[in-house]
Amino acid sequence: MTTIVGTPATTTSRHSAGTALTRGLPWLLPFVVAVIGLLSVDVPIGAILRYLAYVGLTVVIPGVLLLRALWRSTGNWAEDVGLGGAVGATFKLLGWALFTALGWQSWLAVWPALVIVAFAAVPRLRRHWRIAEPKPLPLLWTWGLVIATVLLFGGATFGVMAYHPMPPNGMAYYPDLLYHLSMVNELIRAVPPELPQAAGLRLDYHWFANADMASAVDITRLSPIIVLYRLWLLPTVLIALLTFAVLARTVSRAWWTGVLAAAVFAGPQLPLWWNTKVDLWPPLSLLSPSQTFGMIMGATAAVFLIELLFRSGQPKTLWALALTVAIVGGGSKPTVLPVLVGAVGLAALFLLIRDRRLPVRFLAAGSLLVASAIGTMITVAGSTSGSGIQLLAVVKVSAGYGAATHDRSQPGQGGWILPALASGHILAVIGAVVVFGLLLVTQATAAAGYGLLALRETRRDPLAWFLLGALIAGWAGYLLVDHPSVSESYFVRTAVPFSIAAIGWVAVVQAKKHRPTPVLVPAALVLGALYAFLLLWGKTKPHGNQLSRIIDVGRPLIAVLILTAVLRIAWPSLVKVWPSAVGLGGVLALLTILAVPTAFVVAQDLHLRGGTQSKEFTSRFWQVHPDEAAAAIWLAHNSRPKDVVAGNAYCRPAGLQQSGCDARGYIISGIAGRRTLIDGWAYTSQAMANQGAGGLRYTKQPSPWPDRVAITEEALYAPNPQVLYRLRHQYGVRWLYADRRDGPVSARLDHLASLRHREDQVGIYELKQ
Repeated sequence: MTTIVGTPATTTSRHSAGTALTRGLPWLLPFVVAVIGLLSVDVPIGAILRYLAYVGLTVVIPGVLLLRALWRSTGNWAEDVGLGGAVGATFKLLGWALFTALGWQSWLAVWPALVIVAFAAVPRLRRHWRIAEPKPLPLLWTWGLVIATVLLFGGATFGVMAYHPMPPNGMAYYPDLLYHLSMVNELIRAVPPELPQAAGLRLDYHWFANADMASAVDITRLSPIIVLYRLWLLPTVLIALLTFAVLARTVSRAWWTGVLAAAVFAGPQLPLWWNTKVDLWPPLSLLSPSQTFGMIMGATAAVFLIELLFRSGQPKTLWALALTVAIVGGGSKPTVLPVLVGAVGLAALFLLIRDRRLPVRFLAAGSLLVASAIGTMITVAGSTSGSGIQLLAVVKVSAGYGAATHDRSQPGQGGWILPALASGHILAVIGAVVVFGLLLVTQATAAAGYGLLALRETRRDPLAWFLLGALIAGWAGYLLVDHPSVSESYFVRTAVPFSIAAIGWVAVVQAKKHRPTPVLVPAALVLGALYAFLLLWGKTKPHGNQLSRIIDVGRPLIAVLILTAVLRIAWPSLVKVWPSAVGLGGVLALLTILAVPTAFVVAQDLHLRGGTQSKEFTSRFWQVHPDEAAAAIWLAHNSRPKDVVAGNAYCRPAGLQQSGCDARGYIISGIAGRRTLIDGWAYTSQAMANQGAGGLRYTKQPSPWPDRVAITEEALYAPNPQVLYRLRHQYGVRWLYADRRDGPVSARLDHLASLRHREDQVGIYELKQ
């Protein structure tokens, strides 16, 4: 009897181990690609392994354990890692804030270690190391996610990271990266953080993603530069793919929609394997870590909210999990919480109309999210100054708008309605409508989720209205907000995971009615490529009178509309030849829409750019001279973290100062990583609020703190003991960064301050006590 009982158990155990091995081994492929890619962009193998250990031991494992304890397992490790990664990052941020506020940053690793120790020592918690009720996904799901991750990792390393050299190894640096670097350095040293570009003032920005990087620096002891430029992105986008896949499967209850979601995000990154590019295909981004991090938290919070609001039997602890993750999303990107509020709000409205009552859980969720949105807006949203309301303001920055409408107004200007629409000139109105039509075509992936309204089954499901609420909120922000830097685009990008989940759900419903044919996928790819070709083929430089320019601008739209009409008219005839496609026209249309971004990027790369673009970011406007970067690195290594520096490198390109300068110079606060008396002020709320003043964009506005500029320039160009004393004792300045390219640095500084370092045109001085 013992033999009979034991044999099946052993067999089952071996089968389970074999199954786990079969599903786990494919994930080695993205790891290999990541290592090769990072090595190709000058990341030492030791740093790679150290960061991998950090992600596993301080983010993923604690996060998965907390996920299972506070909620449950999804039934498989991959999805647990996705949601657990978001939970782990949230938990780690709480520890980072506490430890940094107390000055214990170097001990931050203790915080996640406490979770691991607790779950290993407490008998009741040990069970969470295993999945109690395994619900493995098909092997095709695993390979689909693995291939998507490989595409994304290769594109991120060989393409985007290769395009952006790390300081001080390049000649030019994209200003946004140096700005984020300044915040990472600030968030390593203080909570609440100060504004690195104006020491002593509050940092007014949605900085949670930067805090996540700061915690990585605290634990790994790697440099902020290598974390931001190289290491942070890869595990973050992996968690993003997994969470988007979980959201899609949670909505549709079909495993293959998760693969579809991952493919949509990863596919457009394919050309980056052989060509460099400034950034990933949106909505994923290296240049906007807040966007990538915020979307992860938004999608994770959405999964938890769906379970709480639409599926019974959820533990009360899931409320805490959903709310904290949502708050972290709001602190990462101001667009996240409005999208979630829209989702819960519209679902609640649907139930109120249908059932004549509002469930308490919807009221509670909506109230908590609104309160969180207000709280984050007041405390950490930041960078929203200068924003207003203008219908279709985003169209102003679309290609061809100026040529088609003659409207040259800047973002943040022009009244409540797009100036071209309000002008009363018929050609200007037509031009604006044409450009708006093109914008809708380019954002089709974010709009196709409205297909939920086309099906009776989904129209009657409150979960569908949850997704529609997220889409409506995202599109409302996109089409109504007018931000000086066109940041309203982040609203619709935040809604993209919801749209893709909705598209997958519609496809599942249609597939249940009509058996899908395998030919659908290649057909969609062919059609996607055809649409992409038309969008590119129709592009030409507008010329001639206004009507001719409108036609030139609208050629891609005309071509797309004609092809769509032809396909619609010809579809009944095609069905006769292809009987298995009966009832699948809608699915084919949705799959085609999802295929267009990948096809467009590939076609654009192969046929338009031809591989002739620069392999590295080399803009002369954003050039940082080798001596400027080297002096900043010396300052980073020889000063204390909270030292304040006064310097004259706040304008780009070097030498312009306030006369026409672009105030996005972040050499001192970014590369040196030190607080400054005054550095590039373009991204401050004060500068953005002045958008358009004097006919200038916010990036070229005078400093909001002219007194700081004045005393800095006096100290460098006409120094005297009194000025240097004021700098040291009134403003707390200890160091001077004197760049001769940016002004006539006085030789008297050599006598009034201590010259500590010289790099060609740059001198580093220490002020005497």
